[in-house]
Amino acid sequence: MYYGWLIVAGAFIAQFFVTGFFTYGFPLMVVPVQLEFDVTRTEVMYGITWATALGLVVAPLIGILADKWSIKNLMAIGAVTLGLGLIFLSKSESILQFSLLFALFICLSNNLLGPLTGSTVVSRWFSASRGKALGIAAVGTSVGGLVIPYMVDLGIANIGWRDMIFYFGVIVLIILLPYLLIAVRDFPSDKGLMGEPQAAEVTSNQTAGEALDGPDLSAREILAIPAFWFIGATLGFLFMSQTGVLTNIGAYMAGEGLADKTKLFIQTLAGMGLIGKLLFGYAADRINLKFGLWAAIVLASIGVAILASQPAFTYMLVAAVFLGLATGGMLPVWGAIIAVIFGMKSYGRVMGTMMPVIAVMVMPGPIIGAKLFDIYGNYVNSFYLFIAVLSLAFICLIPLKLKRLD
Repeated sequence: MYYGWLIVAGAFIAQFFVTGFFTYGFPLMVVPVQLEFDVTRTEVMYGITWATALGLVVAPLIGILADKWSIKNLMAIGAVTLGLGLIFLSKSESILQFSLLFALFICLSNNLLGPLTGSTVVSRWFSASRGKALGIAAVGTSVGGLVIPYMVDLGIANIGWRDMIFYFGVIVLIILLPYLLIAVRDFPSDKGLMGEPQAAEVTSNQTAGEALDGPDLSAREILAIPAFWFIGATLGFLFMSQTGVLTNIGAYMAGEGLADKTKLFIQTLAGMGLIGKLLFGYAADRINLKFGLWAAIVLASIGVAILASQPAFTYMLVAAVFLGLATGGMLPVWGAIIAVIFGMKSYGRVMGTMMPVIAVMVMPGPIIGAKLFDIYGNYVNSFYLFIAVLSLAFICLIPLKLKRLD
């Protein structure tokens, strides 16, 4: 077996924990945290917004380190940050303390364990099968979405949200950290390998032998490239909508009298995300990547439109199917597009520079969704706004040209 698949497994496990918890587990915590601290839902969302703001500074720095330093060490630091952060979060005594701790540790752990490092290291190990490898690594978020909501729901019901996240932090330190230290390597050459054995099988989106190809770009040079902004704006609007919907979905379900169905909705979304990552990851090695991203935008729009109609729960699950496929399609296509246009030499810096752009656009999503609920008493207007945002994502992708930079 090619050793690169152990690298994929490391990215898979990392995203299982970090994205699985904060994307799919956190919505189940919104109401318990709101009740304990006696605050509005908007105030519970402050931590996410502050984390996004902090990422404006953190992501570019980690992007530079990902190209210049050991990704293995960065991911190990991320595992320690995630584990200890959850333990500290369980001891918070006010909504301000909760939000500050949440912002600090979600920002650091997301950037150290998420797509910024995971996609970079996986892309170094694969070329001909890069889309498939990125898709499988990203499946970790979906498996986390299937398993972690069940753990969170069970934990809250039996031991409360504080003890639940305390023990979750301990599990991260026991399972994730050792694997990263033992198995992850930065380059194929660290194991005496030249790269992916199938690299000679050239596809329409990659060329063989591109482990360290592409220009060596500075942040200033990256920011001057139009393709960077087309990709960043498209992903920013797409992530804004998806994040705004997902962070408010637990409260939305509770408002519809379906609080006990939230876990099933999230698990359905995560399960379809798993399928979406595999399908889009496989397709990313074979189709025009713009069409892949457009497909994700259309699927997300359909899902949000269904939720805006305040349908019966059966149709909410249909919405979860569309949203899950869209969520699954974003990550592998995003990573593959960056590799195709920018190459691998500046991959981490491009991802790290793009993340603040996306973060600025994502930041208002959760807060606007919650604020419109506080004003109107429902999420219908929030969902209509997110549909408009997705339309902008579709438009921003039109001028992008999929060709390697000189």
